[in-house]
Amino acid sequence: MNWFKRYVVGCLIAVLLFAAVDSDHHPGEEMRTGAILLASAGWPVVAAIVVGSTIGDVVYDLRQGKAG
Repeated sequence: MNWFKRYVVGCLIAVLLFAAVDSDHHPGEEMRTGAILLASAGWPVVAAIVVGSTIGDVVYDLRQGKAG
């Protein structure tokens, strides 16, 4: 992964953590709408980037003959 992908993944993971911390700071109350939106929008993007990057690395290695 290049530095930009690492930066984007780190930011998206931070968004998920901030949403979790926000819900933890208000126990017994309902989760804030902003935290729900951040968590629901953030996790699919993180999953897609991680899975897509992994598949891309595997395909690249297969084409270069480095698989195994």
